[in-house]
Amino acid sequence: MESSVQKRPLTEGLGRYLGTRRGAITAAVVAAALAAIVLLVFVHQYKSNVKNGTETESVLVANQLIPKGTVGDAVASSGLFRPTAISSSNVHASAVTDAAALSGKVATRDIYPGQQILAADFTTGGSDLRGRIQGDQRAISIPLDSSHGILGVVKDGDHVDVLAAFAGSGAAGTSQPVVRTLFQNVLVLKAPTTFNTSTNSGKDGNVTLRVSDRDAARLAYASDQGKVWLVLRPPAGALQSRPTAVTLGSILSGSGR
Repeated sequence: MESSVQKRPLTEGLGRYLGTRRGAITAAVVAAALAAIVLLVFVHQYKSNVKNGTETESVLVANQLIPKGTVGDAVASSGLFRPTAISSSNVHASAVTDAAALSGKVATRDIYPGQQILAADFTTGGSDLRGRIQGDQRAISIPLDSSHGILGVVKDGDHVDVLAAFAGSGAAGTSQPVVRTLFQNVLVLKAPTTFNTSTNSGKDGNVTLRVSDRDAARLAYASDQGKVWLVLRPPAGALQSRPTAVTLGSILSGSGR
C-alpha cells in the first residue's frame, strides 16, 4: 500500500513537468533525437544496399560485332555501341563510359554484341585501314608516279578527285584520247610518308584509296589500261562541277565548260 502511494506522486510529477513550457521543449528535443537516430539507421541501410550491388553505372556495350582493327573513331561515328545501365558490381574495371576515350585507338580483339567495351581492348598505333572501311567500301592501292599522284603532297586523310586518261580509238582507226573524271571526293587512306619529290621524280609510289566495291574494279581497270591522276581537294568547303569527258574536240570547241 505504501509502494503505490510512493509511485503516484512520481507519475503526477512527470505529468506536471511535461505540462510546463520546459517540459514541452524537453519532449520535443527527445523526439527530434529519436527521429535523427531513425534517419541514420535508414541511411546506413541504404549504403549497405548500394555496396551489395543495387547501384548501377552507365557503360558502353557493343550492339554489333566490332572486329579487331576497328578504329575507335569509327566505333563512335558508326554507332557500334549503346549506353547501358549495369549493376556496379558487374562493371569491368576498364569499362568505357565515353566514346571519346577511344579516339585515335584501334581494337586489339573482336568485341561481340552485348559485351562491355573496355579501354584495355584498344591500343594506340597499328594499322587502322580495316577500321576505316565498312559496308560496300573497299581499300585499293594503285601505283602512281610523283606527278600523277602528287606524291609528297597528298597525305593520309586527304580527299581527292580521280581522273583517268585513255588513248582510245575513234572511227576508221583514228585515235581519240579522252580524259574523264572517274570519282570525286575520294578518301586517301594511305599515302607514301617518306616520298621526296626532289629525289624520286618520276618514280612510283602506292596510294591507297577508299572506294565502293564497284568503283574498285573501275579504278583497277583505269590504272592498268590507262593513266590515273589524283587531284587534291580543299580540306573544307570544297565545291565541285558535274564530271565531264574531255577530248581534243571538246577543248577546241570550248564545250563542257
